[in-house]
Amino acid sequence: MIQQPSFSPLLLVLLLAFSVPLVLQRFKRLRLPIVVGEILAGILIGRSGLQLVTDQDATLNLLAELGFVFLMFLSGMEVDFSALGITPSNNRARPPTTGQAWSPIKIAATSFMLTLGLSVLIGLGLATAGLVRNAWMMALILSTTSLGVVMPVLKEAGLSGGRFGQTILVAALIADFATMLLITILVAVLSHGLTFDIVLVGLLFVAFFLMYRFGMLFFNRIGAVRRTLEELSQTTARIKVRAAFTMMLIFVVLSEKLGTEIILGAFLAGAIVSLLRTPDDVEVGHQLEAFGFGFFIPIFFIMVGANFNLAALTGSAQALLLVPLLLLAAIVVKFIPTAIFRINYSWRETIAAGSLLSSRLSLIIAAAAIGVKLGVIGESVNAAIILVAIITVTFAPLLFTRLMPDRSAAAQQFMVVVGAGQLGLQVARQLSSHGENVVVIDSEAPRVERAQQMKLAALTAAIDQPDSQATPFLDKAKALVCTYSDAETSYRVCHLARTTFGIEHVVAQVSETSDLARFEQLGVSTMNAALDRASLLVLLARNPAVYDLLTRTDDDKEVCEVSVDPGTHAGKTLRQLALPGDVLILALRRDGELLVPHGNTRLSEADHLTLVGSLEHIEAARRMFAGAQG
Repeated sequence: MIQQPSFSPLLLVLLLAFSVPLVLQRFKRLRLPIVVGEILAGILIGRSGLQLVTDQDATLNLLAELGFVFLMFLSGMEVDFSALGITPSNNRARPPTTGQAWSPIKIAATSFMLTLGLSVLIGLGLATAGLVRNAWMMALILSTTSLGVVMPVLKEAGLSGGRFGQTILVAALIADFATMLLITILVAVLSHGLTFDIVLVGLLFVAFFLMYRFGMLFFNRIGAVRRTLEELSQTTARIKVRAAFTMMLIFVVLSEKLGTEIILGAFLAGAIVSLLRTPDDVEVGHQLEAFGFGFFIPIFFIMVGANFNLAALTGSAQALLLVPLLLLAAIVVKFIPTAIFRINYSWRETIAAGSLLSSRLSLIIAAAAIGVKLGVIGESVNAAIILVAIITVTFAPLLFTRLMPDRSAAAQQFMVVVGAGQLGLQVARQLSSHGENVVVIDSEAPRVERAQQMKLAALTAAIDQPDSQATPFLDKAKALVCTYSDAETSYRVCHLARTTFGIEHVVAQVSETSDLARFEQLGVSTMNAALDRASLLVLLARNPAVYDLLTRTDDDKEVCEVSVDPGTHAGKTLRQLALPGDVLILALRRDGELLVPHGNTRLSEADHLTLVGSLEHIEAARRMFAGAQG
């Protein structure tokens, strides 16, 4: 008689997954990452604790493996190819740098190469001392970082935009991807030796490019297919979510058939989804994250804790000695290479970057698990690695926030208008009339002088490559408007703004409709007179009052968008807000969806509100929603 699987262990794991965030929210001062809480909860119920869950449960093992795959998949989806300048229509070289400034990719790549070199030396030293079995696997384990930790920490500190934040993000991305690739190659060597099978890893990348090209042709360029997908996405079919799951499993199965590690296949599948998705697919990304972080991924981390072998760690003097050595090595291999950041940044920023990049989590745990399966890492060493991951992911972000206090309000100060032609000057004057701090940048001195004669802040600087004159303003830009009519010049300006300075909101006028796609794939908001003129005329015909409100600058009325401060207003209903003066809330944007608010609408973190009111009261509302006083 076939024994039916019991769902009791799964229920226990899901109860913990539900309870851990609630408990950590109650004790905010601990500032313990939810993932760490999940691992600790797993230790409590697992082999080192109450032994309520074992690694013999087939259902939990399968779901934990899916959680691991989903984590790698979502890591691939996190790659912002437009911010890196790697877009389908952008095969050009990055703009050259001037002076001694290095591009984010150059600094990040150099830093990782130094990290890898140091890790190899330390791995060889540990192997020579008899503390580890395989120097190369330990070197790759030490080389990892955690993009999933780096990204939210930078966003919370208001540093995800700007060169500094972009450099850290690119460094984390390169470390994660290169380490996954090298682990895949090492696994092939350890499993099959130096044979032709290693070349099979390259077939994953062939499949990646073929699938990307097929996806671009089939999903994005055939109108009938695109319309069908849009229609089915709004029904219970959720066809785009199904397509993403299918893509993930195609690459996982392909990795299995090729004898390579599934982490690389899952990551590449996520990268394809990131490349193919459009601004209209924001909700699909949120749905996939809900599946992953709401169900599969917590099971993975709880099972990591459940399988944690505390007895093997405490029972081995060698493993206990390895913990401080690994912790020291994990710090050294990140702090010393990130000294290269000093070329572009201050010592304070350089040390902060080293601290954040030294945090490890998912990939180091995954790499250690792979090592255990291959027999090159013992149980005690695996337990030591997990403990080091818990320590670094807890304390490294805390040190970073100490060194780099929240600059979300101060770092984004300027509206940058590129081009001091007639259109650029009109845009700059209207932005100034709305109370914005505007800077006009142009490469031609006579045009800049004309802007200065109009009492506008303007400077002469290169517009399509880093320039020391413009850098301080671009580093602190909350938006950039490119007014050049030449498509190639405009694209280079937007490319620089998005990839080097990480400016999230970039606007450009695009004359030719054939150029719209590559600007939008770069993450640029475009205005095309041929397409937008009709919409503006319709708005004027149907809603003249709204059109006047949006376009007139000769009265004291203002329309603006603000973000909700999570610590002050999240969770409140609109009727509970004491809005200043005559300010009204016109709309609410949440997760890419535009909502019509009412009194009982409850605010959530990262909501964006569209406000209307007099200039004086709008400024008070901006301070209110930013969490400032007065």
